[in-house]
Amino acid sequence: MKSGKTNVIVYVRQPVHRQQKFRIAEAIVSLNGVSSAVSSPHAHSMICVDYDPGCINSRQILHCADSQGVDARLVGM
Repeated sequence: MKSGKTNVIVYVRQPVHRQQKFRIAEAIVSLNGVSSAVSSPHAHSMICVDYDPGCINSRQILHCADSQGVDARLVGM
């Protein structure tokens, strides 16, 4: 049975402090259709995002990350 969820990694291109990375993840998870946004403690520049593509698309997630004042890119899974 298909869950309707998909994943994407938000890659932050410049170094950011841990708190800033968590703020970016919090902003992303607040979006309608995003079920989780987890900041990796080991890959300091990556945030794994689970979302429902029927509610939101990856460009909207990227825009949210960029609106936090960082230069971000998407990496598909």
